[in-house]
Amino acid sequence: MIAIKLFELGHLSSGQAARFPGMERIVFLDALKSYQVSAINLSPEELAKDFFHAKNL
Repeated sequence: MIAIKLFELGHLSSGQAARFPGMERIVFLDALKSYQVSAINLSPEELAKDFFHAKNL
């Protein structure tokens, strides 16, 4: 599915990718498992920033 590949590459958000084939977002996110694509697309820098902020709550 092209929407999944565009999401995986970061060209579309999950909402945009779900609308592409006319799917509900939750259905799209669930379908990612079938294609072994992670629903979370964070760079190492973004992930480190998220961990930093979570520890400082």
